[in-house]
Amino acid sequence: MLSMTVDDEAGFIEVVVDSAITRPDYEAVVTAVDQLLTRHARIDFVEVVRRLGKIAPEVWWRDLVFHLHHRDFLRRAAIVSDAGWVGPLVRLFAPLYPAELRCFPESGLDAARRWARGGEDAG
Repeated sequence: MLSMTVDDEAGFIEVVVDSAITRPDYEAVVTAVDQLLTRHARIDFVEVVRRLGKIAPEVWWRDLVFHLHHRDFLRRAAIVSDAGWVGPLVRLFAPLYPAELRCFPESGLDAARRWARGGEDAG
């Protein structure tokens, strides 16, 4: 399941992953991102990964297509998780994104939000 919070004025979206990801969940996030991009050249993003369940195969394909068409949509992205595999995976793929990416533990969620919104350097 994906849940999200959107701040249209600031060009900010926060997504929480907490189980399986279905195509309707993913499409809702894509729609929100596309709406933000009508007002903002690039957006700020926080993704909180609490629990990752099954991801429908069509979501993998849709995500690949999305990223091919939205190469420069992120300004800053904070990935928040206590799962040990998340940080190394983010660092592995970070060079592919023309955006600032940082990992934070769940206890640092507020710092991640401030950093992603362009606030203080959260180290």
